[in-house]
Amino acid sequence: MAVLVVPSSLRRYTDQQSRISMNAQTVEQALELFAATSAELRNHLFSGKGLRNFVVVCKNNKDIRLLDGMSTLIGNDDEVRIVASVAGG
Repeated sequence: MAVLVVPSSLRRYTDQQSRISMNAQTVEQALELFAATSAELRNHLFSGKGLRNFVVVCKNNKDIRLLDGMSTLIGNDDEVRIVASVAGG
């Protein structure tokens, strides 16, 4: 199973778990499964059908925007990481 790594800012939706194993074939499926648990979480991650601009997702430490975006394939040994956004100036 692929592993979704959850930043501390979103762990309130996972009972404080930092890693969640899931059966998904694409990054989009993994994030949809994750967001299905809470409307508030869905609103935090998605704007319409796409990710919000400040949400960065990586597969095996490579930004999915440099791969196939939400269609990026994931396998049993892959790690999908939601990177915590940082505000500042």
